[in-house]
Amino acid sequence: MSMQSAIKTGRPRNQAKSTHSRSYPRGVGIDFRKLAGLTLMSYIDHHGVPTRNEAPPSELAVAVARHFESMEVDEEQVIGGFLSRLSAGQELGEARVASSARAAGSGVPPGVPGGIPAAAGIASTVPPAPPAPKGCARSTAADYARNTAHFDGMAPSHLMRKRRRSKIAARPNEQVAAKVTRTDENGSWILANVQRFYTDTETYDVQDEDDTSKLIRLPWNHVMRLSMGSEGCFDRGARVMAIFPETTSFYRAVVSKSPVWKIQSGTNTPMIKELILKFEDDEDEHGRTPHRRVPSRYVIPLPQDYFYEDEDDVDLQPPGSMSP
Repeated sequence: MSMQSAIKTGRPRNQAKSTHSRSYPRGVGIDFRKLAGLTLMSYIDHHGVPTRNEAPPSELAVAVARHFESMEVDEEQVIGGFLSRLSAGQELGEARVASSARAAGSGVPPGVPGGIPAAAGIASTVPPAPPAPKGCARSTAADYARNTAHFDGMAPSHLMRKRRRSKIAARPNEQVAAKVTRTDENGSWILANVQRFYTDTETYDVQDEDDTSKLIRLPWNHVMRLSMGSEGCFDRGARVMAIFPETTSFYRAVVSKSPVWKIQSGTNTPMIKELILKFEDDEDEHGRTPHRRVPSRYVIPLPQDYFYEDEDDVDLQPPGSMSP
């Protein structure tokens, strides 16, 4: 670079170019600038591309493009993986058709996992499917996933976890469960409405559904998103939190009866519309705890289950490093 151009750019002649350049590489035929910010962040998290915390989408696109340009690709491996995945998809499709045919003949709603959701409260007379033979669709798909998966033995960094939490954060005007007290007493979580999420500090501004006159600033781990009814994560006996009838506060409870799946009108998606619970400290004068019906949307996991991360249970110490 000439002295004249160095003066124009305001950069000393021998200074290295910034690692966070905004100039898009000319050799990349794909325009990553057209992708959504969350898609770019997924690529960055997966490949560990270094970026600034507050980088705008245009800068993220440049970082992704430069990383993509520098990658060395084994064409035979890529084509072989694609063909394996294509074959696995065809076999899985055939397996789904066969599963749907069995479900139709048994009266089990299509789309329910396994076709025999005993824990979900759907009766079925269909016997369990026999073990998948070697080389069938499930085996092929599993082998492909195992052979192409990438794991470097490192737990996700703080920045990667922060980005992951930002991607799944509740959106403005979304109803959530919010913890508004410093203690863990029963009823400390209330129904609230999200006004804003701050990605830099991972905090929310929420409003109490019963009092919209003020904003409440809460950390990310004091806000839980509500159920959509299609997750089916609560079996009979599960310990949960739920809105007590005719209130807007969440109290600890136990699922007292197996959930019942029903097909939502206009779709083929099985849903659990309500759960039958027994709340803590809800005994009547005879010491009996009544069963109460609560819409599944307002039944959530206990906080320690909701905020649990698999990485926290991974032992990252090398073998032999632990003291006897």
